[in-house]
Amino acid sequence: MTERSNDLVDRAKGFVAGTVSGLTKLAVGHPFVLKVRMQCSPPGTYKGVIDCVGGIVRNESILGVYKGCTPPAIGWMFTDAVLLGSLHTYRSLLTKHVVKREGSLPIAYQSLAGLGAGWTNSFVTAPVELLKAKLQMQKQRVRLLHAAGGPKPEFSGAWDCFRQVIRTGGITGLWHALPATLWFRSSFAFMFGSYDVLQRHIGQWAAARRDNAPAWIAWALSPSSVTFISGGLAAEIFWATAYPADVVKNRMMADSIHAPRYPGAWSGLVKATRELWSPENQSPRERGILGFPLRVRRIYTGFLPCALRAFPTNAAALLAFETAMYLMGTRGVHG
Repeated sequence: MTERSNDLVDRAKGFVAGTVSGLTKLAVGHPFVLKVRMQCSPPGTYKGVIDCVGGIVRNESILGVYKGCTPPAIGWMFTDAVLLGSLHTYRSLLTKHVVKREGSLPIAYQSLAGLGAGWTNSFVTAPVELLKAKLQMQKQRVRLLHAAGGPKPEFSGAWDCFRQVIRTGGITGLWHALPATLWFRSSFAFMFGSYDVLQRHIGQWAAARRDNAPAWIAWALSPSSVTFISGGLAAEIFWATAYPADVVKNRMMADSIHAPRYPGAWSGLVKATRELWSPENQSPRERGILGFPLRVRRIYTGFLPCALRAFPTNAAALLAFETAMYLMGTRGVHG
């Protein structure tokens, strides 16, 4: 095979392994509605995670926590293929044309590859997440079988939501929140940069203790365990840095299609960011330097369920990706 053919095969492996990662993410962590509800509801709507869960189950049934799960359930396989496949491609290009030597990329280039992968992935995820957010903000009671009575939901399902968005804003309406999505997914630079650092340091620490450890501890020091832990911690770093952008993105995506509060892609981003940082009904306690911690606390509303789901979901997904790449004889995220 020619060098160009080898490159194409190598890149294809990255997309195949990314698909495996997406399927794993779907199996491990299904998309709960809690985060979007807590981010996009008026301040004070919910006292916390338990209150949010209780309100949804009480008013919308237990099925209410699964609202909006169809778009990401279908899309995760493709979005992870694009994210991790493009990540592998960018890493290969940087290794070949910039670093010009085999081995692990420096952290700066790992982060650059993560940034490029996040931006590439944004064009695929923006429509999927827009449909999910709009469906998750519907508060009608969910029934398995159709029953008369009660207010009719704005969208009967993902396909109906898709059609209404197209009819109202055209095909580009699906990418209305793309600027906010690009901002949010820029944090993949932090995720994959930190993932590489964690892999190296935790891996070195575990390798030095693995041989002398009892059998019941040695499994926790294995390369697979190191990958799992590193992936989970890197996901927490991603969400800690990306969460404010996620709030802005979801508010734009959950916006009404008939009377939008954020009608412009860029102007909407600016307005949503301004309202997040300094809303009209901001408490006097949040103003000034002394109110900064309270302001941050409000911005990170809904972070707990997000963080709890992020570790196992992303840890398992990255482990699946690395395993698939290894079985195909190619380096994964951590080379």
